[in-house]
Amino acid sequence: MKSLSITHKRELLQRFEEVLTPDRISRFEQVWNQRNPCVRLILENIYQALNASAILRTADALGIHHLHVVENEHPWTINRKIAKGALDWLEIEHSKDIAATIMDLKSKGFEIAVTDVSDDAISIYDYRPQKSVAVLMGTELTGISQTAREMADVSLVIPMMGFTQSLNVSVAAGIVLSQISPSTRSLREHFSFSEEQKLDAFLHWSKNSIYWSDSIVQKFMEENALL
Repeated sequence: MKSLSITHKRELLQRFEEVLTPDRISRFEQVWNQRNPCVRLILENIYQALNASAILRTADALGIHHLHVVENEHPWTINRKIAKGALDWLEIEHSKDIAATIMDLKSKGFEIAVTDVSDDAISIYDYRPQKSVAVLMGTELTGISQTAREMADVSLVIPMMGFTQSLNVSVAAGIVLSQISPSTRSLREHFSFSEEQKLDAFLHWSKNSIYWSDSIVQKFMEENALL
């Protein structure tokens, strides 16, 4: 879909909307208006399917749209029963290079906030982002990589107040995102989605809502000599 011109994307979406119900189209608009362009999530070498799936579900529920999955040590898999369909609604980019992923996001204006227990880490409850943020969560075993640690703009920690001094990564992601997402929504007028990002999302959602969508796409591509 991303290889299509923006004009072709508009036209293909119109084809989908001829099939979708008005309620479904309205639901797309409602959800999109609640998506937060100011927060992205980077998952570095999350290897347990239950954790990865729970994080997807949380991200979608909290209005996060873009996830970056880095797999340079462990393969990333999900459990659809746990994810509850979240995979169908999120934009997920895969990479094997954490440095390249971070540099790309920085070039787009994102601050890189890693979850890390370090001397200079600040409490997630005290963090007040002034720009769009990419939150980076590390592997279940050892946390973030040294490369991520060195390239981070800020380190965040969830204060532990009991005997337990660590959290499951999916629980930690939920706490961090639930704190950061509301505090960045006031920045949306400065860091908004583009028309093409919205088109890409609606095309993705439409394909996953129409079971014969591949046939619609195939016919559209043939009619426009795009094959």
